[in-house]
Amino acid sequence: MTRNQHKQLWQDPVYVRRVQIMAEVLKADGCTGVPDFYLNGCLEHDIAYKIHRDHLGRKITKRTADKRFRWYIQHHSPFGMYSPMAWCRWLAVTVFGHRAWNHK
Repeated sequence: MTRNQHKQLWQDPVYVRRVQIMAEVLKADGCTGVPDFYLNGCLEHDIAYKIHRDHLGRKITKRTADKRFRWYIQHHSPFGMYSPMAWCRWLAVTVFGHRAWNHK
């Protein structure tokens, strides 16, 4: 999936609602330990970490899940690709997220 394809997904209200519903079913907690500024992106990321699949059931790697998380924040930030929050949160999940990823 490309950055633009991911951006288009989030412009579809059906996609947004599917992510929210699946996150609720999986009891995802959203942006763990940080403010929920980009809650839907956190929920999409939580889904991937919990079941190692995207909301459509396609297998996803940790690296791809982390990248999509960064993309989400960048798409929704006024700073775009240069969003400091996107890069900080991406770095945090990339470096410290292995335990959560491996805990299914």
